[in-house]
Amino acid sequence: MRAKITILLFSLLCTISYAQVKKEFSPRFSQGVNGNVTVIANNVLSRTATGNYNGDAGNHDFNNNVFVDIDSDNSTFNSSSANFSNPLPTASCVSIKKVFLYWAAANMEEDDPADELDWDFNQVKLMLPGSSTYQTLTADDVVFNGRQPGEHFVNDPYVCFKDITNLVTPLNTPYGKYQIANVRAKKGELISHINSNTGTSGGWQVVFIYESSILPAKNITIFDGYANVTRNTNNFEIDFDGFLTIPNGIVKADLLIGALEGDKDLGGDKFQIKDSSNNWIDISSNLRNSNNFFNSSISQNGVPFTDRNPASTNTLGFDSDVFPLSNPSNSVITNDQTSATVRLTSNQETYGLYLVGLSVDVWEPNIAPLLLSVNRPTGTAVSINEELEFSFEVENNGNDDVTNLQIETVLPDEIELVEPILNLPTGVAYLYNPLTRKLTFNILDGVTDVDFDAYRIAFKATVKDQCYFLKEYCSDGFSLQFTATYAGEVNSNVKTVISSSAINDCLIGDELPLLIPINRPAEGKWITPVGSLDEVIACDNVKRLQLALLSLPSATCNLPITKVRDEFIPNGCGESSGSYIREWTFTDKCGRESEVFRQTIIIEDTEAPVFNESLPTDVTVSCSEVPAAVTLT
Repeated sequence: MRAKITILLFSLLCTISYAQVKKEFSPRFSQGVNGNVTVIANNVLSRTATGNYNGDAGNHDFNNNVFVDIDSDNSTFNSSSANFSNPLPTASCVSIKKVFLYWAAANMEEDDPADELDWDFNQVKLMLPGSSTYQTLTADDVVFNGRQPGEHFVNDPYVCFKDITNLVTPLNTPYGKYQIANVRAKKGELISHINSNTGTSGGWQVVFIYESSILPAKNITIFDGYANVTRNTNNFEIDFDGFLTIPNGIVKADLLIGALEGDKDLGGDKFQIKDSSNNWIDISSNLRNSNNFFNSSISQNGVPFTDRNPASTNTLGFDSDVFPLSNPSNSVITNDQTSATVRLTSNQETYGLYLVGLSVDVWEPNIAPLLLSVNRPTGTAVSINEELEFSFEVENNGNDDVTNLQIETVLPDEIELVEPILNLPTGVAYLYNPLTRKLTFNILDGVTDVDFDAYRIAFKATVKDQCYFLKEYCSDGFSLQFTATYAGEVNSNVKTVISSSAINDCLIGDELPLLIPINRPAEGKWITPVGSLDEVIACDNVKRLQLALLSLPSATCNLPITKVRDEFIPNGCGESSGSYIREWTFTDKCGRESEVFRQTIIIEDTEAPVFNESLPTDVTVSCSEVPAAVTLT
């Protein structure tokens, strides 16, 4: 049986029986990174609340396992911590790209229903480095829930995922103590729904993907799902595709795992990989025997990971590890290899895999970071009609020559491209579609080869005029970001990178759009001078009155005006003498309302004429006729 996952196209084909793969594995992360991946973790069930358990028993050997609970917070029912240290302490700079939190446990109902925890399994509490308080998190994704309406799968396992990158990267330092609380789980003992002594299990992991300009390119792919591997349902395979290993030299690779139910005292569980000769070989590390790979341990790079509280060497049914794959003379993963296949199997032990990852040295081009800038200080507002120059540099920081490079964007409505674009580097051409506003730069092959100097692409654009911002769109700023697509001369897999607005000390881009604030133009004004539409008209001068009543004031940019008053007011000197009072205002796109413009038309006579705006201009009106009522519009 086999699950086929194609990383390059992010598609998944699965032919495993439903009884084994309860949730198909799919890529949570798959990118080329100049960096690597590491993980910290801890369990939430043990023999004591605060002490280390270092015995050799299995989690099924006890009927009184308790929650780990290292804090004194009455709002938590379990808690444990682990410390994250700089994975490259000798490097001048390390940048955190992604941080993923997983929590998983066997969540079968308690024997006493009254003892069920009043806590949703898809929530946990997190305490970050430098903090002394928890924040409650809700999962972005429930990867699998074994306790669903109409189904209870074996021991009701569940797996939850939360992307906490945006919580970690603003910290003064990402290094320090990560403390997790309230991972819901079954304590005491666990007899499964199929009446087997499965045992309790549960814990959490924080996966860190980090970058550094001194590190080689790696393809890092992380899958999550849920596969229940037993002696009867096993040989579950996962294919990692869509990469190209380096053409020369030793290929280095790391593997990442997260699993429930693996016992220290039971063997027969294997983690295997197909080698370069197409043979299955058992994977092992210093702490993981090839015949008991899932052995209730938390390790890191082949050694026990003990920088945590508690630091039990036997985590009673919870496994977490990231470790280098043994690859002597490239016998497992060789040069110019484009895929790797791992397999989970067992002839005795039962375990549930929910997390697996591969980080492998690759041969690929890399034009990141693509830093987009504008010719003015960061954050400085621009003005209407101002001409701006945008630019970015392109350089290949990878180990393969760039081909088919195309860099494009859709220009925001607030600016207009200045054409033609002059002084482009040799081999760079542009296309601009004024209807779609798409601007594309096409770069010839050979211009962006490895070790070639960086080249600069620049273009000018003008901020639109006052009328656009008053009449069309009230904007206080715009953003601009380019997307580059390209491939390698050797590695033909298509890569995509988005431009950054800033790069950090590690020369890593933020992959955020460039934000340009705009000095919003002043309010519009009445162009028609105040009083210029006022008239004094004899009551029998109908044509002049008609023209006066048809006259309208005008505003900046011909903003549409609204009549707010239109009435005839007798002056008390006769029933038909008086004044027409008409008033208008306008409102711009920013919601700013103008002052009132008033027109006053005085009728001089003892009688005011009857006026109808639909009358032809040659109609005469007797001064004895009373003015018609005027309807406000």
